[in-house]
Amino acid sequence: MEISSAKNPVSLDPNLLKAGYNGVADSKVAADARQAESVPLLFGSNVLVSYGITDVEALVAQMKNENADTRISMKLKTLSSIAQGLSSQQLAALEKSLALADSVKALEKSVNDLNNTVVKSEAELAILQLQTESLKKQIENYRENQKEYNENIEKLQKEKAELNDKIAKLEAEGKAEDAEAIAALQTELTGVEKSLNANIDGKNAVEKKIADLTATLDGAKEKIKDLGAAIESAKADIATKKNEIAKLEGDIAAVLSSASIDKGTLKTIVEELSKITPDEKADSARKVAREAEKEEATDIVRIIRDAMDDIATDILDEIAQRREEMV
Repeated sequence: MEISSAKNPVSLDPNLLKAGYNGVADSKVAADARQAESVPLLFGSNVLVSYGITDVEALVAQMKNENADTRISMKLKTLSSIAQGLSSQQLAALEKSLALADSVKALEKSVNDLNNTVVKSEAELAILQLQTESLKKQIENYRENQKEYNENIEKLQKEKAELNDKIAKLEAEGKAEDAEAIAALQTELTGVEKSLNANIDGKNAVEKKIADLTATLDGAKEKIKDLGAAIESAKADIATKKNEIAKLEGDIAAVLSSASIDKGTLKTIVEELSKITPDEKADSARKVAREAEKEEATDIVRIIRDAMDDIATDILDEIAQRREEMV
């Protein structure tokens, strides 16, 4: 297979010519077989290594020896065919652009995580702000109660003092006929003292509630301050990472341009990869392949990166399953 576009035909890897291809179809079949041993698969052995496949050539040989029609073998052949359709320079450029796309993907995930953090933090901030308003109103109400208790206490203390004065005056006079009046005054005094103590207890309880609510309010205000700072920091981090993404996308475009890899070439690669994606993602892959024409070159590289992730995972799953069957 030759990866090319109408605008920029892609030359064959010189290795294929060295392997014996002279422009005749039969000679290309033989050259393909010889070159397959040296052409990097999945756009470079290093990429496969990142998935845990450390010996690409041994893997290919093993799959070919076990069963030439295995799903893995077919996938590897397609990947090898894609690689063969690119020059060494283009293959290296594509591998570099895919590595850059990995960095973009990681940064985008980080941006997404930061955005989620900002959304959650802003929601928490809004709740805290409502809570502080509620706390302020509660404190205000309790202060009104405190004021009322203070007024009651002042009034009752005055009444108590007056009653004590009356009782003391009558007792000092020592008149027998005043005994009943003194008893009545003492009964009244007992009621005043009971009410006074109740108001003092109420005042103490209110003051404790005010102190507790004030502490809670101060804590909420501190959280609001911290959340506000965290949100601003996250937004600044998002802006920085977006700038890094823009720079990386510019680097990807420059790398592709340096090796004359255009959108047509990338779209063809997407179409070929869509044929060997896992069955459960086949429909999605075909849709992506159809829509790749609308994407920018840098976006198509990321589509290729995602497709390769799916394919590599599928290969690893198949290898694991085959190993289990052999045990």
